[in-house]
Amino acid sequence: MSYFCQQCGECCSVMGQVFAIVEQLDEFRFRFRNTYTGDTIEVEVAPHMRGLFMDTAVPSTWPDPCPFLRQDAGRKMAFCTVHLTRPDVCREYQCWRILVLDNKGKRIARVMDQTYLCLEDESLREPWEKFRECLDALDGKEWDDALIRYFRDLGYTVKV
Repeated sequence: MSYFCQQCGECCSVMGQVFAIVEQLDEFRFRFRNTYTGDTIEVEVAPHMRGLFMDTAVPSTWPDPCPFLRQDAGRKMAFCTVHLTRPDVCREYQCWRILVLDNKGKRIARVMDQTYLCLEDESLREPWEKFRECLDALDGKEWDDALIRYFRDLGYTVKV
């Protein structure tokens, strides 16, 4: 399945609970530790991200962000300033398998893991719960196809 990051910063907004800087090696190189596993990795702020990295302001909506997460000047997009040297867990993470967008491109739902639908528009909760029952007997591609058809029939854009 394809995947593209919307650069919302949500995934990294709590990663300060997982990762900690244990040593600053020079101005833009750090030893970074996974506080759960104890693994360490050396990360470096990418040259083109150094100006952004110097801005340490974080949005109040980010409860405990990764120390390398930043937003652009317009506060519309989030950036990992150590993206090229980020830990494996960050490389492997994908926040959705199927993404549902409204007609303005705003995320309204996403499928995570195999069949977990995370709804972001609560007005869809009741109709979704009624429809979901017909998916119980399906799995894999059949489940995906039925879900995709459901949201497209409602006029939403579905990215897979």
